[in-house]
Amino acid sequence: MCTSDTEKKTALWYLLAAIFLALFGAVYEYFSFGVWSYFMVYAFAPPLLLGALPLIWLMAVGKHLSLPAPARWLWRTGVAALALGCVISGVLEIYGTASTLTKVYFLAGALFLAAAACTTWGRIMSDRPSCERHGT
Repeated sequence: MCTSDTEKKTALWYLLAAIFLALFGAVYEYFSFGVWSYFMVYAFAPPLLLGALPLIWLMAVGKHLSLPAPARWLWRTGVAALALGCVISGVLEIYGTASTLTKVYFLAGALFLAAAACTTWGRIMSDRPSCERHGT
């Protein structure tokens, strides 16, 4: 099966987001007077690991990813929430403060990803042919 142009564009956007976040983190930490944060260093990871790499891998093996529209929206929102949570947590750590409210971004991101997985699983199960008993 071939990969659609939409999947290629989506993978490119995830890759560009990861590159932007890596550059943003590097520039932010350059001007932070030697203070740094693991959250800011790894803010590029969610779009790279949960977006670009899986899509690139699927394209490499020749598979087509057919997710329902709500699942795609939920997945993208979850990845964005995780990346934003990393950036905000990193900014607050570099600034020298902390807030328990930043945990909301990670929780929301995880819930959006779980909802996307459940939506996809429900679609897979509803598209499956039903088993009928033969005989009695």
